[in-house]
Amino acid sequence: MFWTRFTALFLMTVTVSGAAVRLTGSGLGCTDWPTCNVNTELDAPGFHSAVEFGNRMFSGLAIIPVLAAWAGARRARRDLVPLLVLIVLGFVGQVVLGMLVTRTELDPRLVLGHFLLSIVLILFGVLLDHRARAEPVVIPDEPGVAQQLSVLRIHAWVVVSLTALIIVLGTLVTGSGPHTGSEKSGEPIGRLGFDIREITRMHSALVWVLALVLAWALWATRTGNPFHRGRLTRLIVLGAAQGAIGYLQYFTGVPVLLVAFHVAGSVLLFADAVLYADESGIRAKAAASLPSARGSDPMVPTP
Repeated sequence: MFWTRFTALFLMTVTVSGAAVRLTGSGLGCTDWPTCNVNTELDAPGFHSAVEFGNRMFSGLAIIPVLAAWAGARRARRDLVPLLVLIVLGFVGQVVLGMLVTRTELDPRLVLGHFLLSIVLILFGVLLDHRARAEPVVIPDEPGVAQQLSVLRIHAWVVVSLTALIIVLGTLVTGSGPHTGSEKSGEPIGRLGFDIREITRMHSALVWVLALVLAWALWATRTGNPFHRGRLTRLIVLGAAQGAIGYLQYFTGVPVLLVAFHVAGSVLLFADAVLYADESGIRAKAAASLPSARGSDPMVPTP
């Protein structure tokens, strides 16, 4: 479905554009919500207000592909409607959080929540698009295949969970770091207060845990299973690139451009991990219906 793919890509793009508002110091470019009133000379219209209000308008457009996908799903794919409902509810939550972020002058806890809800919406968007396009798969009926694919399905969702946790810790790093989100506040903008070195080490350590988990699965599929090997290799490459950017930005004083690349990379890595997990689930389900998975008698029904 065209609209499901557009929805997923739009949700990913909006997440990155929202980070751009913070990284350009435009978080308080608009002093009111939902309008963009500017009431003082300090808040005179300019670049920051254009970036902030432009992102609001761009984010609002994301509801269009969602509604279009909903209209199509109600006619032909009612199984997709629950995911679309969750996405709509997520939009409502984003509207409320966006208002609170502005009214509280970029409370870092709310900014963190705003970004993390965007990650949740990406989860729903990727699942929506993949399930709208997924086709039946053919799994070879060989001994042990069903068990291996079941283990790999669990592994894939562990990867998603680790990636999500890494992103959460990354937001704590950001909320404690130098990029407050605005250059226009009359008073210092609060930070989360974590020791930046310690929270960064925790974030980095979890990245290495994810690398080991991915490496284990790649080793476990070394004698075959080209589908999973291909997906795992792609995740390892994306993860390695993210790790390299992370270390580079840490040792170069977190320049804005590298932070932007890191945010975009986290979105791509998380989306690809979710896609891998959902694909693994479909393959494991198909394998579970094979005669060899039910025993020697092909007439034995699946539990």
